[in-house]
Formats: sequence, structure tokens, C-alpha cells
Amino acid sequence: IKSVPSQPIKTIHLFIYLYLHALSTVTYSAGQWGGTRAAVALRTTLSELGCLPVSAMIHIPKAQEVLDRDGNIAAVVNTFIDTATSDDDTKEKQQQQQQHNVERWEKYCGRCFSQLEWWAEATRKHREVVDPFDESPVFVKTPDQRNAP
Repeated sequence: IKSVPSQPIKTIHLFIYLYLHALSTVTYSAGQWGGTRAAVALRTTLSELGCLPVSAMIHIPKAQEVLDRDGNIAAVVNTFIDTATSDDDTKEKQQQQQQHNVERWEKYCGRCFSQLEWWAEATRKHREVVDPFDESPVFVKTPDQRNAP
């Protein structure tokens, strides 16, 4: 078995790029959990890399029903009413329900994006005052550099 040499330069570059950057986790799936389990597991890993994940995450369950082919919120109204034979009141109610669903998704996603924007701006401003690499230098040799004395 041939061993693959490690490439610490690329690892350090990734670390420097992600270090103290705000980020949000957005997941989707065809199932009912919307990738929640993966996001929770990923959050710990991202924190270890020095990222600052915001508390609000976006999980989209049954993405095939929520998103259209272009990735926009479709918020399809699940109904058994045949729109070809239904009256105008029913069609109007369906349109109102669909608009309500879109607004709910926008509000849900907006909470995450608001937090992301706030943290990104806060960390950017603080980096102008304090260099984070002076306070916590990057590990350049081995992971045991972070071990207690």
C-alpha cells in the first residue's frame, strides 16, 4: 500500500481561510429531517476549524416540495382540489396559502441570514482592531501543539 504524503500547506491555507469567519449551515434532504443530523455533526467540526457558526441553521425537509428546479422557494400547496374544475374562491385561497408559505420560508431563512450578516460584520470590524493570529497562532507543525502543557 502506497502512502499519500500529507500536504500541510493546503491544510494551513484552509484553516487560515476559515478561521474566525462567520458561517451558516444550510441543509436539505428528500426526507423529513432536512439534513438536520448532518448539520449538527458538521457544526462541531466547523467550530474546531475556528469557524463561528451562527445559531440559526436552515434545514429544508422534503426539498423536492419546497424548492423549484432553480432552487427558489416554490412552497407548493399540497391539495387534492383539481384546479381546472375549482371555483375562483378556491384558486384564490390556494394562491394566498402559497404566498403565506413563501413568506414563512423567507422569514425562516431571513433569521439565519440576519445572524450571519451581524457576525460577519462584527468579526470584520474586530479584525481591524486585533489580529486574531497574534492572539492564537496557527498550528504549523503538529496537532499536539494545542495540547495542555
